[in-house]
Amino acid sequence: MKIGLLRHFKVKLKYPKKPLLSFDEVTAWYDKYNAAEVEIKKVDLSGGNWQKCYASPLHRAQVTTKASYNGDVNVVEVLKELDVLPVLKGTRRKPFLIWGLWLKIHSTRKNHITEKFESGLSAFLEDILKNDKCDVLLICHGFVMTYLQQELRKKGFKGGGFLIPAYGKVYVYENKLIEPPAC
Repeated sequence: MKIGLLRHFKVKLKYPKKPLLSFDEVTAWYDKYNAAEVEIKKVDLSGGNWQKCYASPLHRAQVTTKASYNGDVNVVEVLKELDVLPVLKGTRRKPFLIWGLWLKIHSTRKNHITEKFESGLSAFLEDILKNDKCDVLLICHGFVMTYLQQELRKKGFKGGGFLIPAYGKVYVYENKLIEPPAC
């Protein structure tokens, strides 16, 4: 069985130029980011016989899906990017770079949002391994891919790793002990 992880295409939105931003301004920028255009490119899907595809419902993942995969797609909420902005509500104005660092830090700390995120992805992956057993393509986001990569390795999958996944590139993980019958 193979599982392919494909990060959405790169988003065409510049960072805010304002020196200090409030929580509401950062939230508004992320709303724009979630609806922004992306840089469409050709995706090499040759690493597997992708019989099933699951994708994040966010715009950038949906555009990537339509441009790269021709079959039926199951849109699943659990593949959405982790959103820890609510944890930072009420904090003071700060530079956008500092907001980004805070988001990264809080994305790796245990809180109710990260625990729900991890348990949802774990249950989703278990369901795929239990029910699909064919080559599955997951179109999602960088942080989601990082978590899925760790979980796949724990489950005996081998494949090319990444620290920061490239946009529009499929990372293939294979477990030869799981025989893929027809999906």
